[in-house]
Amino acid sequence: MDARIKMAKFHLLLSKKPLKSAQGGRFLAVFLLFISLFINLFFTNFAVANTQDSFLSAIFNEQPTEKKIWLIGEKKKVVTEILNHPYKQLRIGYWTAKDKPMIRVWFLQEIGKEKDIDVGIVIKDNKIQKLRILAFRESRGWEVKLPFFTKQFNQNTLTADHKLSNQVSNISGATLSWRAVTKLARVALYLNKQLP
Repeated sequence: MDARIKMAKFHLLLSKKPLKSAQGGRFLAVFLLFISLFINLFFTNFAVANTQDSFLSAIFNEQPTEKKIWLIGEKKKVVTEILNHPYKQLRIGYWTAKDKPMIRVWFLQEIGKEKDIDVGIVIKDNKIQKLRILAFRESRGWEVKLPFFTKQFNQNTLTADHKLSNQVSNISGATLSWRAVTKLARVALYLNKQLP
């Protein structure tokens, strides 16, 4: 009987060791997951900032200056109506330079389905000259990054009821991304009209 108890204790010890190592493995997996998410977030933000700089340098010959517009009063109301929710910032930046004073560049963000889509929009004389997707984080709808889609925004203006003057074709399977980018184009055109 004594041998059976010793054998049972031995099996119990053996069965506990894998549990402890499984807990350690889970801890290591969770730790590595957090590290990889942190690194991914850091490099994504760095890449977006780097992309914004290269986007600006392709538009302007000299260093542009950032100016801000406040979303208050009527501006806040109209932007909220366009997006179907308030924009996440009260001040929105735009860039302009002395060598091209009529050109303004807007960097805006909107959620496609679950994650932000970063868009750069160049406007001259209240017409879109160029629209580019700077960061796309969704798992679906990436087709909106392609030139055949973004070129549809060129020469668009804003109508009196805050719609685009020319139709932008939807992409099957990318409806939410299409909607987000279209709304941002409308917001940029509206805010550009509010500037002196």
